[in-house]
Amino acid sequence: MDLFFYDVDAEYVKYLKAAETARRGFTRVPDIEYQNERKMVCGVVLEMNGYKYYVPVSSYKKKQPNNLLICLEDDRFNQVKGSLRFNYMFPVNDKYISRRDFNREAPGRKEFLRRQWVYCNSIKDDIKQMAADTYNSVIAGTDPTLVNASCDFRLLEEAAGQYLRDCSLGHL
Repeated sequence: MDLFFYDVDAEYVKYLKAAETARRGFTRVPDIEYQNERKMVCGVVLEMNGYKYYVPVSSYKKKQPNNLLICLEDDRFNQVKGSLRFNYMFPVNDKYISRRDFNREAPGRKEFLRRQWVYCNSIKDDIKQMAADTYNSVIAGTDPTLVNASCDFRLLEEAAGQYLRDCSLGHL
């Protein structure tokens, strides 16, 4: 099964950020809006513990233990184009995501996104393994540095469920 890139609803992300901040005093859920502009955000959705998880695609280009670099080997000047940041992944319901339509992008951007997507699908087993490893390590709490540097997955799962309930009741 292919992986796809998605956009995530901004209000949903704000809710998750607020829920994590309320409990931890900070959040690792990534920003998607800056100065009243919506940042183009893509991600890869994976199934983890009964939830679909959104793995942010970042412009961050330094290799770390819980990210995978997106490399386009045919670019002779700068092969590393960004990374998948697994410690910042968060749960999302299908209602709050939409598949990225590359055809709506400018021609150069369309091709760039398509090439990243092809690359991610060429390493999808590695992506799924790193997502599972990161998730399980954070949940187990065996590495305090990783736990601090990651989203609180259990807390966000609770918040995702509450958001869905509140929306269905018309409370949001």
